[in-house]
Amino acid sequence: MAGRSGAIDMTRGRPISLMLRFALPMMLGSVFQSLYTMVDSAVLGRYVGSEALAAVGATTSTTNFILLLSTGVTSAVSIVISQFVGAGDEKKIRAGLVSTVYLTLGIGAAMCVVSMLLARPLMLLLNTPESVIDMSVLYIQLIGGLGIAQFSYNAAASVLRALGDSKTPLIFLIFCSLLNVALDLLSVLVFELGVAGVAGATVIAQAVSAAVCIAYMFKKHPQLRLKKDDFKPDTAVLLRIFGMGAQMALQGALLSVGMMVITRVINGFGANVVAAFTVGSNVQNLAVMLFSNFSFGFSVYVGQNFGARLAGRIRRGVREIFLLVGGLSVLASALSLIFAEPLVLLYVKPEETQVIEASLSFVRIQSWFFPFLGWIWLYNSTLKGMGKIGVTMISSFVELGSKIGLSILLPIWIGYTGIWFSAPIGWILGLIPNLIYYYGGFWQRALPPLPEDAPAEPSPEAAG
Repeated sequence: MAGRSGAIDMTRGRPISLMLRFALPMMLGSVFQSLYTMVDSAVLGRYVGSEALAAVGATTSTTNFILLLSTGVTSAVSIVISQFVGAGDEKKIRAGLVSTVYLTLGIGAAMCVVSMLLARPLMLLLNTPESVIDMSVLYIQLIGGLGIAQFSYNAAASVLRALGDSKTPLIFLIFCSLLNVALDLLSVLVFELGVAGVAGATVIAQAVSAAVCIAYMFKKHPQLRLKKDDFKPDTAVLLRIFGMGAQMALQGALLSVGMMVITRVINGFGANVVAAFTVGSNVQNLAVMLFSNFSFGFSVYVGQNFGARLAGRIRRGVREIFLLVGGLSVLASALSLIFAEPLVLLYVKPEETQVIEASLSFVRIQSWFFPFLGWIWLYNSTLKGMGKIGVTMISSFVELGSKIGLSILLPIWIGYTGIWFSAPIGWILGLIPNLIYYYGGFWQRALPPLPEDAPAEPSPEAAG
């Protein structure tokens, strides 16, 4: 397709090479996001005080929900537009872009109203300490009330990724991170704005990055430049993105609720086990970050090839990435097992032997099952790229139900280590619905109709 500057055409070339080129910038982006979140906390804790840090910490579940909503919708944007890119339908690509604009404006406006009206009742419901509740409310009102900045940046980045360009969003994310850090320091150290300054710095950095990203998008990708007729919403495309985004956001929300239930079970074992769960989760998140970025990249690959009706390339991609993820997960397992103790000691003092023992049991049990964690991400992303969110929801329900049930039952016989086993068993059981749908060939019946003048699908060799 003409005009795809800096983008990777996922319908040509070896899948494993495409994924490495596409996913590596996203992995670096995740690192930068983690770093600037850490800087936010460090600036508040060191230069404002522990109450300010606690105030922002008290909003974590709320801000995570905002992020979840944004991620759900913008992931749907990437998947739907990537299918139009694969089909070579520039009119539909612009319809997807316009639908994204309308959804961003609508959700941003709704989030503004909800944040302003419900921030305080929500903080009261969450039993936020009286000493920090005013700062927590202010933080939510700024982050949520001006959440359109975050939505706009994520939407623009998702459109670029749908075109096969993951490097440009990385550049703008690095810019956003550095700008956010600079504004954090300026607002707190110079203007002494405290929590309001940190929230404002985040919103301003996101807004500036969104504006620059959107300007770049229109300049470098002529097929995205909107004409007068394009602004009339395509209801089918709008509902397709919204429906898929709502399902993905709901899926994430239910997983969050499930984790709250499991956390309640863990809390019953006391502070040492809670601390061990926190430490073990931080170690495991290194593997999750690896798999999640590959999975998002693969959903774009599948989306483009699904739109182009290249079933052979989808099958080839799944085979190659299955082996890649398997290899990476075995490496991650080995490193976690070998360096389990040094990793745990990054978080825990050497004299806290009970926490160390429980943390090591978490890492050493779950690390053996990393291949299944990687594969459930892979098959979820494969089906999401096809738009089959319903199947991935079934998979998530099976995984979540297994985790909750087993985290309650297994500790009766084997103590808190039963909780550590519940997640890997959930990964294995959650994988089953995806495998049945994919290897049963049901997805091939859902391929989009082939245009009358379209060429036949090339052989895998011809396709790269």
